[in-house]
Amino acid sequence: MGNMISIAKNIVENSETSTTYATNGDISLQAASQVKLRSTDKIIYDKYQAPEKKEKELKQFLVHFRRPAGYKGEYGFDWLRDDYIYAINYVELDNNGAPCQSVVPLANDVAAVKNEYTKEVKSPIKPYGKDYYPAWLSLFPHTTAQQFKHGSSMNKNGAQLDLELEEIEDVISDGTEIIFESKNPNLKVTPQKINIAALMGSGKQTRYRPGGQPVKFYLLKGGINVVNTDAPLQQHEEIKVYAKLGDKKEEVGKLMVYNNHIIPKMELVLVKVGTQANSVSTIDQQLIKDLEYQFKRSSFNQALIRAEIKADTTFETGVLPLTDTGVTNFWNNVLGGSGRFNTDQFLKDVIALYEKYGQHKPAGGRINADANKRTYIFLTDLPASYLQGLAAGEGDIMKEFVWGNAYVVFLSGLKNRRTLLHEAGHSLGLQHTFSAGEPLVGLKPPPYTLYQGYTDNIMDYTWQLNRNPNPYDSNDSMRSFFKFQWDIMRQDRSLILNY
Repeated sequence: MGNMISIAKNIVENSETSTTYATNGDISLQAASQVKLRSTDKIIYDKYQAPEKKEKELKQFLVHFRRPAGYKGEYGFDWLRDDYIYAINYVELDNNGAPCQSVVPLANDVAAVKNEYTKEVKSPIKPYGKDYYPAWLSLFPHTTAQQFKHGSSMNKNGAQLDLELEEIEDVISDGTEIIFESKNPNLKVTPQKINIAALMGSGKQTRYRPGGQPVKFYLLKGGINVVNTDAPLQQHEEIKVYAKLGDKKEEVGKLMVYNNHIIPKMELVLVKVGTQANSVSTIDQQLIKDLEYQFKRSSFNQALIRAEIKADTTFETGVLPLTDTGVTNFWNNVLGGSGRFNTDQFLKDVIALYEKYGQHKPAGGRINADANKRTYIFLTDLPASYLQGLAAGEGDIMKEFVWGNAYVVFLSGLKNRRTLLHEAGHSLGLQHTFSAGEPLVGLKPPPYTLYQGYTDNIMDYTWQLNRNPNPYDSNDSMRSFFKFQWDIMRQDRSLILNY
């Protein structure tokens, strides 16, 4: 069977009966305007109509920025964790030691936590009607001294962050682009767009919220880099995240980046306190060498504070004159002449004696004074039972509590990185994450309170009230500060702004 081809200006066919068969293939009738098939009474098919094209639908999802698993505190990163606001963890005892014995949110006041994570957010969003709480990132600006005198190479490579795509409905590899937009030319995002297939390639995962509600998500590890170069950020900035498919575009996420045009300086004085009963030589010198790194690159840098050890000295109390009643009182406490060793009194005595006899005592006289712009770290290998460290401070019911500019670390805390940083956090104005304030000593409550021993925050404890260990302590992962803690520390009276 062959082909029939008719080519002419006009073809007219008249027949009583006409039948056309296509036994193998299609029949195509094409014309510039109309193809007419007529019966005796009506037109059966008239103008040609192309099949209607159905536009692809943009699937609904959210995009979150997340901190990588190997985080060591090298930049600041904070976000609203699920277990702070959802009943995920079993808590046996509350922060007062009373039975809780329930699966509860770690935050005592969920509304207060949510409120804190909406503060200072630029152009808040609610994609597809869902509450959205952006993560916060803090970075030192990478600049030359000419561009910004307090610039640093510390974060010259920026922060390599994970990306999480949280499904609202099932997503497919349909060519959707995820676009990252920074309007500040000094805040750079790489790459600027990612195909949804790259995220889906990691494989779908599921976690659960109360009531067995599944949260299905994809996690692209190290998927995005954020860096600040050439000039500091004069205000908090945002990186917007859009999903785009064809002509459709929706904002589905956001990252807030902390302003860094002011870099306060924290000057530290390390004082190894020698006594007749113990020798400062037992204090691990490697710990001293590592301490500045921990302060500068793994803790207070998160709050964009530049920490420097200005003096590393020894204070031999055994050579102080016994004619000084302050010295005899000090020894009476240390040697147990007054009964049990009083750690609070020890710190007060050491501060008073150093103000009088210390080599690097503050020019203004008092350590715990507004004029003093240094933090004094007293290290002693005296044992203090379970107590690892203690920070100075004073206040009462009529006067707001003020944290001091000094703290002491006892024998059991000398080899503990977290203790050295934890007590410094107190000296910069931070309470424990589980503290609700103490009105009798003038200590106001923080923005929110969490149950003790469940977080990776430096200001948490390494144990829960039922004596179970903090799950983040076993692998030395207690390395973070919250964004509201950055705000508090940056306001401390001991910091130097003009240098």
